[in-house]
Amino acid sequence: MTPPVEHLVQPGDLVVAGQVLGEPVALLERLFAGSRGGYRLFTGMSLTGVLTTAPPDVALSGFVGLGAAGGLIAAGRMDLVPCHMSALPDLLTDGPLRPDVALVVVSPPDEDGLCHLGVESDYIFAAARAARVVLAEINPAVPHVAGDTALPFDRLDAFVDSDRPLPEYERAEPSAVERAIAERVAPFIGDGACLQIGVGRLGEAVLAAVAGRKNLGLHAGMVGDTILEMVRDGVITNRHKGVDTGLTVAGSILGSRRAVALAASEPGLRLRSVAHTNSPSVVAALGDFVSVNSAIEVDLLGQVNAEVAGGRYIGGIGGSVDFLRAAAAAPDGRSIVAVAATARGGTVSRIVPEVARVTALRTDVDVVVTEYGTAELRGITEGERARRLIALAAPDHRPGLERSAKELGL
Repeated sequence: MTPPVEHLVQPGDLVVAGQVLGEPVALLERLFAGSRGGYRLFTGMSLTGVLTTAPPDVALSGFVGLGAAGGLIAAGRMDLVPCHMSALPDLLTDGPLRPDVALVVVSPPDEDGLCHLGVESDYIFAAARAARVVLAEINPAVPHVAGDTALPFDRLDAFVDSDRPLPEYERAEPSAVERAIAERVAPFIGDGACLQIGVGRLGEAVLAAVAGRKNLGLHAGMVGDTILEMVRDGVITNRHKGVDTGLTVAGSILGSRRAVALAASEPGLRLRSVAHTNSPSVVAALGDFVSVNSAIEVDLLGQVNAEVAGGRYIGGIGGSVDFLRAAAAAPDGRSIVAVAATARGGTVSRIVPEVARVTALRTDVDVVVTEYGTAELRGITEGERARRLIALAAPDHRPGLERSAKELGL
């Protein structure tokens, strides 16, 4: 019999918990209700409200403002740790985020005595290998998926059994504007291209726009329902990838119960640690790699803000910059930022003189797309960048942007 999980977390410990579908909700509930507090908890994107129930003496921190984290950051309840996903393996293994305790969600042990992180590997795989103590939520809803997912049952210091449904992320229907943007992105994605596409409505629109392509590849931080359906239907075959040929590679699943079922039945799916998914050398070897990510705003130099809107932290650095930089450096790679030209019913331009927060440098992006057009930025002057980006703004906002460009000397 293992000791109660709440007795294994000590004051002063750094506890690292999984995110999205791998968020250990039952474990966190037990810790919040029964532990002595005084520890730190680091986590990622939460799809539930469990973090809002943390006792006041549990110090919360994370690297994204998505999901419940945005409200916690705004309320001063959670501290932000700005970092690229690619930095997390080192931070968690040998750096200041090395955990005392890792909280994971795993499948029941198989005949070889292995439990599987079947919905998330990304950063939690490194955390589980580095932690002094590993606490698990064993849930039969977690599938066996190959990759960086296996944990020996005897590595678990304590566990709780759970049969509750995993958290879910339902895909949203793209708007007409997002579909128009996707139609402008689609020409950059030919047959055989390997994709990384950010999650959300714009990503869904891009996937729909390229559903007729042949032998696409996929190498991304997260995969959801639509991507797994494209694998099932033979649109994504990964046949032409320079590495992981024939395999769909991602760090985690972000989808519904249907996505989990598809993942369980897909032998060519691999969930890998961010040490692999976000590695520049791996991405550079894929060939014809196209990275497509959205943003909150883009400024006249081509700098990207994917974190702050209206003074509130709602996004994150995540893996977007890792993929943008790797795509721009890869042979035949393209680094694309796709964004609607306006927000709030057209009253706010998302092409701006200067971004509120620099997530990606102007050197990280070579294409910006809105519903009004496409701007190629690679190898051109700052003044020409500004002119091309102003042309992507909504017509009503262009005169103000032109005045700002003159004031900035562009």
